[in-house]
Parts: sequence; C-alpha cells; structure tokens
Amino acid sequence: SPELQKIYDEERVVPLFKVGVLWAVFVVVLAVNLLKGGGAFPSPLGIECGSPGFIFSTVFMFAWIVVVSIWCRNYLIQRHHLKERLGFEYVEGDIKWDETATIKYPLYCMVAGVFAGMFGIGGGIVKGPLMLAMGIHPKVSSASSACMIMYTSFTATTSFFVFGLLKMDYAVVCVIMGLALTFVGQLGLSAIIKALGRDSLIIFSIAGVVGLSAILMGFHSMIAIMTPG
Repeated sequence: SPELQKIYDEERVVPLFKVGVLWAVFVVVLAVNLLKGGGAFPSPLGIECGSPGFIFSTVFMFAWIVVVSIWCRNYLIQRHHLKERLGFEYVEGDIKWDETATIKYPLYCMVAGVFAGMFGIGGGIVKGPLMLAMGIHPKVSSASSACMIMYTSFTATTSFFVFGLLKMDYAVVCVIMGLALTFVGQLGLSAIIKALGRDSLIIFSIAGVVGLSAILMGFHSMIAIMTPG
C-alpha cells in the first residue's frame, strides 16, 4: 500500500524530524545550564544557587525532558501499531517499540547513564554493549552510541566550564586528540570490516574497550586507596 511504502521510504534515510526533536532537548538543557550559571560563569539572569530561580530552572529542565520523553513514547507506540496494521516487515536488528519496549529500554539507558556518571566512565562504554544485548546491528549500535555520547559529552563539558572545573589547556588537547583518533579509528575499522566482511569486529572492539576500562579503573582505585591522605 502507499502508506506502507511511505514508511519504508522514511526508514531508508536519516529521520530529520527525530534529529530535530533530539536537538530541541539538547538546546533547552544547554541553555538552562548556561542561564543558571556557576562559580566561574555568573548567571546572565542573576540566578544564585538555592534561589527560587535556580530551583525553577532545574525543575523546568527535568520537566522538559520528561514531557518530551512521554511524547516520544506515544509517537513510537502509535508508529509501531501502524506498522503492525500495515504488515511492516522488520529486518535483523530492528526494535519493535511497543508498550513494553518503550518503558524497558529507556530505563536501561537511564540506569546506564547514572552508573556512567557515578564512576566517571564514558556513557558509550555502557550503552554500546547494552544496544548489542538488545539485538541491534553492531554498525547501528556503534553509530547510535557515538551520536548519543556527542550530545551528553557536550552538555557535561558546559557544566564543568560553568563551575570552573574545566582545564582549557587539557580540553583543547583532548578534543583534538579525540577527533583525530576517532576519525582514524573509524576509517581503519571500516576498511578492515569491508575487507574481511565481519561486523563482529565492532563487538570485539567494544568488548576490548570495556575490558581495558575496567582494568584501568581497578588500578586507579587501588592506587587511590593505597595513597595516604
């Protein structure tokens, strides 16, 4: 049917509408963080920590995230039922965003974000394996994880900047190094996968990063415990 074909056509390209929703959340959260200000960046609106304006802005930011999340859930459920009614054929790695999946997977991601923040690790280290466990194709998992971490990392960086905790000399070096090594790694791994025809290399690379991070975190914790004072 024309309606089903329209869905297939939409699934073949980057969903600019969904990217726009993501940007709307990102811009509002970023704007609220900057307007609240901090130790090294006074609030343009004169908001002080603990004041009614500070509390309102914090509540507004979380309310905005919750409202958009509820809207996205309703949108995904309606689209899922439409696909089911039209006989949409899912491919390997697709997720059926039904009533259960739209609650379960966001909760998984929220817990992953909490642990990533608590232990100071990159969210991609948690979300990459999580999406693989959900049955998502390795290439889709890698790309989606990188896209999500771009937004969360930028937001966290602005928070560190506002509170004067960001060392600019380190930040510049790390940004240049991160972009360069990501570019080289992406091209290199893509070339190897294309030559060998094995998408499983993405899974092994993610597992290697997670394992190395766990080892380094263990050593860092041992040194911190053994260091007096």
